[in-house]
Amino acid sequence: MDVDFDQPISQVIRDARRQRRLSQYALARELATVSGRPTITRDLVARWERGHQIPRSGTRQWLSVVLKVPQERLDLAAAAARRRSRLGHAVVTKNAPAKPGPARRAQGTPALLPVFRSRVQAGILAATLLNPERSYSLTELAEQAGGSLASVDKENKLLEQSGLLTSRREGTIRLIRASATAGPLLRPLTELMRLTYGVPQVIGEEFGAVPGVARIVLGGVWADRFAGIPGPPPRTIELLIATAPGRALDSRALSIAVRRSEQRLARPVHFSVTPLRPELDTSRVPQQRAGHPVVEVAPVKPRMAPQTAGVELGGDEMIRRLLVTGQLELASGPAANGEPFLQLAGKHRMAAEHLAEASPDSALVLLAHAGQLIGSALLACQGLRRAAAASGQVIGVAVSAQFGHQFSQIELLRERASELEAPTSRDSHVLPVEAATYARTVRSLLESAAETMPKLGLFH
Repeated sequence: MDVDFDQPISQVIRDARRQRRLSQYALARELATVSGRPTITRDLVARWERGHQIPRSGTRQWLSVVLKVPQERLDLAAAAARRRSRLGHAVVTKNAPAKPGPARRAQGTPALLPVFRSRVQAGILAATLLNPERSYSLTELAEQAGGSLASVDKENKLLEQSGLLTSRREGTIRLIRASATAGPLLRPLTELMRLTYGVPQVIGEEFGAVPGVARIVLGGVWADRFAGIPGPPPRTIELLIATAPGRALDSRALSIAVRRSEQRLARPVHFSVTPLRPELDTSRVPQQRAGHPVVEVAPVKPRMAPQTAGVELGGDEMIRRLLVTGQLELASGPAANGEPFLQLAGKHRMAAEHLAEASPDSALVLLAHAGQLIGSALLACQGLRRAAAASGQVIGVAVSAQFGHQFSQIELLRERASELEAPTSRDSHVLPVEAATYARTVRSLLESAAETMPKLGLFH
């Protein structure tokens, strides 16, 4: 709860909605149903989440029911939003456009990365490429990119035509995500977005994992470029960390956050720490010039916070080599939660056991996928994931180097399943006994991973 202290209600509603995996349309429908108020629409939810309107007390009661958030927390968040409105600061969260008055150039060529034609295009790419596991609605992309639905739709169609993004229909909603078949452009473009518009996400993920961090403000040259003020590119990242009342930051956890941020952003990170007050003194941001814009970052608390102590592991050199060569990448926040991977792997294993006799080939494919998910779970708990353009073998190589020969079965399963893609191969057929044996292997891997994961900490 410390991370959410003094958080505006717009962010509280958005985070709770996403945690429940609801679109803005779905939230509006549920609110209208439980409250008996058909006037609650998607547009109203969007105004709440953009900070353009604060829900009234009676509406907050229904929000508490639907989002499963205590009403007291919503009331405190509403009060925080009103305080910020009175302060009149340019407060920006995530990839929304900054508002530094006359200097704003959000819709033109972005000063932070002038190779793009618009800030909206850059915002769409930052959201989708840096979160490849997630699909976005047009409304959510508009929130992230700070543009209108029409401009986001136009840019999205161009990016789909280029092959960088892909979309699908879910009822009346179009969901967009990064394309897994974007080719050789995907990796360098993702890295470019991480180093520019991805700075708030990286800082929010890494420093949000530090207990006691309540607010984070980015300033300096990066905030100037983000706000549209032309000038030289930022060579360092400057931030101010506000601590929750009565909390002291753990120096080791803070040091890990700095090192991981510097590695992910490829430049030094400078920070200062201050107690949280209603009026945050942004002049305490290192190298911050008077009157220049700042960007507030939403601290992203991991859904399953990893232990900073970790365990002694072998294979550290292999992991560093895979990071340097771009086969693995650092990730944090919700991405540092291995449980969903492990749960899906368990479902695949059970399905494979039922298919082992009747369709052993299908069973083996499921088991190979389960093995990849087990490896992904172990990596996620360390704040690691396979890079989008990395080879398929990287997961098996990484976890077997760290956790021992037992996990080399992950790569063996992947190789065996790949043989099934060549039907003319003499070894493409799978016998029922082979499928049953591999099912027991995957069960053993699941048990070992479940025992190991609670002991893991962020790799740094």
